[in-house]
Amino acid sequence: MPGAGFRRGFKAAAERIALELRGELGLGAAEALDPGRLAEHLCVPVLTLDALRALAPREVAHFSGAGKTKFSAATIFVDATKRLIITNPAHAATRQMNSICHEVSHIVLEHEGELPLNIASGRSWDRVQEDEADWLAGCLLIPQDAAHLAGRQGLADEEVALTFGVSRALARWRMNSTGARIRATRLQRFR
Repeated sequence: MPGAGFRRGFKAAAERIALELRGELGLGAAEALDPGRLAEHLCVPVLTLDALRALAPREVAHFSGAGKTKFSAATIFVDATKRLIITNPAHAATRQMNSICHEVSHIVLEHEGELPLNIASGRSWDRVQEDEADWLAGCLLIPQDAAHLAGRQGLADEEVALTFGVSRALARWRMNSTGARIRATRLQRFR
């Protein structure tokens, strides 16, 4: 999950952005987010690798098969303002949800484009941009307020994952990174 090199105030700003975007969709903090609906709301088409099969059959076969761990999703810069997201349908639905939110986060944060992915050399990336997109994606999928509520309710990682439609690993990361269980334990001590 993301590293610790965030600019000052980024985490709080990411929480605000996530709640604002969820609000635009009519969602509260404790409701599951449909990343496809968020992308549609932002006018960002989401396609799967399968949509590219006619253009790049060898590459699609590679990233859908032996190379599937090398590609989850990518944002394509169509022009100066238009973006689209390509996802890998070979991944679990929970991973695709996170991947779409990650790519939407790059767009919302106005990150610069990176070099395209290819079979021979893989992909280079900007670690700061990737960490920021990871963090905002986590905030979008499980906002801090929702994690704190889950902590007060004593929900296990698996229950949090099921509630928000995410992987157990992402649920665990958000519960830990927000301090939700520590905070819940402290609140219980003071009651």
